[in-house]
Amino acid sequence: MMADSECKPVFGSPAPAGPGLPRTRLVNRDQFVMRNVDVEQLIAEDHAARAIWELVGRLELSPFYEKVKAVEGHAGQPPFDPRLMISVWVYGLSRGISSARELSEWCDWEPGLQWLCGLESVNYHSLSTFRAAHGEALKKLFIEVLGVLSAEGLVSLERVTVDGTRIRAHCSNEGFRQGQRLQEHLDQAAAHVEALEQEPEETISRRQQAARERSRRERQERVAAARQFLEQLRQERGEGKAAQVQISVSEVEARIMKQPGGGFGPSYNLQLATDDKEKIIVAAMVSDSGTDVHLLVDVMDEVKGACGELPDKVLVDGGYVSADNLDQSQQRNVELIGPAPDMTTMVNKQAQRRGVSEAYFKQAFTCEVASDTYLCPEGRILIHIKQRPREGGRIEHEYRAKHSDCAACAHKMECCPTAQTCGRTVVRSEPNPLLKAFREKMQTEAYRQSYRKRSEVAEFPNAWLKEKLGMRRFRLRGIAKGRNREPLRGHHL
Repeated sequence: MMADSECKPVFGSPAPAGPGLPRTRLVNRDQFVMRNVDVEQLIAEDHAARAIWELVGRLELSPFYEKVKAVEGHAGQPPFDPRLMISVWVYGLSRGISSARELSEWCDWEPGLQWLCGLESVNYHSLSTFRAAHGEALKKLFIEVLGVLSAEGLVSLERVTVDGTRIRAHCSNEGFRQGQRLQEHLDQAAAHVEALEQEPEETISRRQQAARERSRRERQERVAAARQFLEQLRQERGEGKAAQVQISVSEVEARIMKQPGGGFGPSYNLQLATDDKEKIIVAAMVSDSGTDVHLLVDVMDEVKGACGELPDKVLVDGGYVSADNLDQSQQRNVELIGPAPDMTTMVNKQAQRRGVSEAYFKQAFTCEVASDTYLCPEGRILIHIKQRPREGGRIEHEYRAKHSDCAACAHKMECCPTAQTCGRTVVRSEPNPLLKAFREKMQTEAYRQSYRKRSEVAEFPNAWLKEKLGMRRFRLRGIAKGRNREPLRGHHL
């Protein structure tokens, strides 16, 4: 009989004495897996993709189907369903995706987009072409979305805020030219396009040939647009002033604008009108204007076109307050609410920039009503020399001291340091009746309380679009394509 020490283990070597090493399941990613997928189980029943699909299905989509060339019984590759393309774009934009190429990549792995596409791939070119080709139809579609939101009580138009923000254009700063350099650049670009047209056709695929033709056509259109815009400037402003305007050949409508964080860059001015009830954007407009004051009327017309009616009240910041805007709002039965313009502070800042000390600001001068003159702090008289009309019906009266009085004054460098050929000048403005009534209204506590609600409604959409959706730069060129880049109307923030 064998001893215990001579017995052999039945299964391999005996376990080592003492505690063993931990054993875990390892993940092997270097493999292909084939498995069955239930598309309906990819997302939950209350997923946003399902809600978007249902909402788009309730809208009138016949304008999109009218452009489909493939018909039953005839040859031709059928395009993607417009309902699918709209749903994919809306869902992608709600996730902060504004690039057609990036959205196409997401369709391969993101569950919501996989469910919408039924696990099929949607190429980026189809997504980009659809967005650019259906601008007018998309605009009407978003008006219908606003109609649905209004019917559900989410849009009231009782109070609407208007605010603008700068969005960088697709072109770069280096592409801007002016004067002779611009003309030379246009001539070189036209010669390059002509040379491309003379090149012999190589043995390339039909797709490559179509891409080259499209690129050549787009470049030719940009050069023609730049020449047309330059000629229009020459007719409106003359040869001298037109030569001072900077134009980008690649994006003619872009303008150099001041950026919020400092500096200047090619940009567009995005105007948003937001209903304050649920913070829903009811109108959006892209402009090449660097200032907001002339855009308020256009924004109100956009609201009426999208919602069928004008809001009761419009809350704006100081950049929109002017006599003309007050008059236009009054004609439309819209009440404008905003900060009362502080003309004294504005005049003092202008004087300070000229080197005038605080002791010699305009309020230190005494107005003598009987003689229609001003008296300076040193006792010198400023006489009325002229009056001139200003925008909005305002009239300015100019008063000026004698040059000899100011030249002999010991305080000249404190009062009028930049006056070389004349004495100190003071301007008195006759306030426009509309601005005067508006200023009195905004000094009441009720309107002050109402205006305090503007910032949380008006400025939040701008921050949301830039920080959450990454909308800091347009990916398409021009105002028309930039306007259709995002379905902003009806966006719930």
